[in-house]
Amino acid sequence: MRTRQFSRILVLGLLAGVLCACTLSPKQADTQMASDELLAQQLATVERALAQAPAGERTVLYLGSAQHSQSLAFQRDVLLVQKQLQTVNPRLQSIILSNEMRTSRLVYPFATLHTLTQAFDRIASWSKKYPLTVVVLVTTHGHVDILSSNVANEPYTPIQTRHLRLWLDALGRTPSALILSSCYSGSFLPALAATDRIVLTAAAANRNSFGCNYESDNTHFVGELFGTGFDPAKTWQQNFDRTRHGIEKKEVAMGLAPSSNPQHSVPKALADRSVADFLRP
Repeated sequence: MRTRQFSRILVLGLLAGVLCACTLSPKQADTQMASDELLAQQLATVERALAQAPAGERTVLYLGSAQHSQSLAFQRDVLLVQKQLQTVNPRLQSIILSNEMRTSRLVYPFATLHTLTQAFDRIASWSKKYPLTVVVLVTTHGHVDILSSNVANEPYTPIQTRHLRLWLDALGRTPSALILSSCYSGSFLPALAATDRIVLTAAAANRNSFGCNYESDNTHFVGELFGTGFDPAKTWQQNFDRTRHGIEKKEVAMGLAPSSNPQHSVPKALADRSVADFLRP
């Protein structure tokens, strides 16, 4: 009897710990303050690196936003891309936002409209002072003109085309690459394509993307683009074409239909540059 009671208490204790870990929310003033402090620390680190960079050296800045708390795949996407970019350019500077929380304290700032606005405002100010190349990944569930933001299983204001266009246009002629891994992400492409901006999306405007189950290693798009086949010696176009072909094969093998049909825009000015060259200091 005592053993049974102990087991029940242990299970309840574990459940309480899980629930505690899942309740970190921007609605809690102290938790939002902790998120703001984490973001301030990341921004300060980037600021110091920019100030210390040799004159004329281009800094590559990565902003990764894992915006949905209901899958581990999104944070894994953000960290995979950071790892691969850092392999190409060890001086990479990163801003990491994530709503995936399995601990009782924040590890990364929340990925919400609030934090993204703060991050992009600072990046825009840096772009006027320092030579930058910017890579942005947003990975989440989505729909037409919607990139979901979900914290502690609660929805927050989604990111829409108007937000991304405002933020990215504020970078002026800064070379940039925008990667969107979500269902219907192709709906963002027409309004966001620009002469100095690469845009890669996981799906067409009217299609689902795949690989966002809770325990997935990565979304299919990011896993294929930045996984073992990622080749920085090749162009973004070549890496995208390989990714699209690999995803088509995977979707057929898994019986996933209709196909996600990833989309892209690579401007002429950047078409012949390898990824490694794009990420060069």
